[in-house]
Amino acid sequence: MTKKGFREAMMRGLGRCVLELESTEDTEWYREVVLWGCTHDLSYDTQCEGTRAWYMRELVRRFQEENSFVEAVIQKLLQYRPNGGWAFSYYCELLGLFAQEGHREAFMALARKYEELYGILRSKEKRGKDGTLPEGDDFETLCISMVDIAAQPLVLYADKIAEDIGTLMMENPLLECSFEWLFMHCERTYGKEKVRKLLAKRAKASPAVSRYFEDGIARDTEMSREKSRQPVPQTTEDMLKSIDEEKKRDQESGCSGWQVRRLGLRVRAWIKKTGNTEALSVLAQRYLTEQDSLERAKLLFIFGSDCPFPLSPEPLIQDARAGDETLREAAFYALENVRHEKVHQFALELAEGKGNVSEAVSLLANHYQKEDRELLARLVKSIPVTYDDREDWHGVYSTVLDLLKTKGIKAAPKELLPYLYEHTLCSMCREYIVREMGRRHMVTEELLRECLYDTNYEVRSYARKRIKETQ
Repeated sequence: MTKKGFREAMMRGLGRCVLELESTEDTEWYREVVLWGCTHDLSYDTQCEGTRAWYMRELVRRFQEENSFVEAVIQKLLQYRPNGGWAFSYYCELLGLFAQEGHREAFMALARKYEELYGILRSKEKRGKDGTLPEGDDFETLCISMVDIAAQPLVLYADKIAEDIGTLMMENPLLECSFEWLFMHCERTYGKEKVRKLLAKRAKASPAVSRYFEDGIARDTEMSREKSRQPVPQTTEDMLKSIDEEKKRDQESGCSGWQVRRLGLRVRAWIKKTGNTEALSVLAQRYLTEQDSLERAKLLFIFGSDCPFPLSPEPLIQDARAGDETLREAAFYALENVRHEKVHQFALELAEGKGNVSEAVSLLANHYQKEDRELLARLVKSIPVTYDDREDWHGVYSTVLDLLKTKGIKAAPKELLPYLYEHTLCSMCREYIVREMGRRHMVTEELLRECLYDTNYEVRSYARKRIKETQ
């Protein structure tokens, strides 16, 4: 394997890199590439996939000398400055794995960073302009890593970390209720009753632990109450009234980003719960009469796969041609879930070079006809796969995978599955790709061996299960 090929496979978290290091006579040939991987967060979406810490640890394990890798990651951790990104989580987890296997320098680096962030938080006087506190988020991440690698996790949690966080809460009002993630993680990982019993015991002798414990309980209780307080509209009229109220609030406070989709999520959940599909026609009519482009977009995000737009798609196609980016995005979202020949013709028009390729592929896949097979495959392979996802390859791959998973599709382009497997940067998508390949009897023994070392835990589990079934 060339260094370039190894690096590309490593960026995707493919198990073939581990197999290559096991079989090659010269692992040092790849040292520089693996060292680069150790010092970069290679996950496409860390929040969904998790980090690549386990995977990189397995690569490093194939080298006789590991200290240079550990030292490089330590340097990255100690130089890191809070910025709200996910790289810090990766460095903490990777060093945690090294620490668990006897690399004392890794543990000492984590402890040093802990004291550094703790000192920063004690003297922190204000949050960022957007109200965030990245130092607090990173400190919480580090706390979780240190608890999980400890020989006695709950002892460290209750006697050290809860004490320190409680002290921070008592000294600095900025940190009020800022550590619920840690609180919930420890309860889920080590048992809710066991954790609360231990904290309650420590709280009797420590005002700081008492403060942390009380805040954790209060936050948990408040979240439960908030869910129960949210009123559920009973009729279409009630839902329309709540939409008008939300529209007024958004006009007063401003609405952008994910908030544009918020209405769609809420209304679809309401329709699913109440079974009131008749409301879709009312909401579609409201969309047709709405003049404000942002409000039109918010209404269009209601019409998902389980709530398709019930009227003619022509107005949606017109908005998909619009200059307003938010409205265009919403129109394409709704069009993907409408089955109509005019939408298929619009997809072919986009595919001929008159629009965005990813938009063409998404519409074509959702309105697939067997005559589209060659065109669809060519378009998918033309989209560059990059971390910034500027061309929306991730959305395209998900849409194509949904097409292939749909039973009854004639002449489905199953030859795209190996291509998707090779090129996706998202290991979660790869899990579903591998499962679909298995359903179609496209998984080979060689692929299963490779999957045993995939960065994705579910892919590894699937491979172990399939190999066991054949033995």
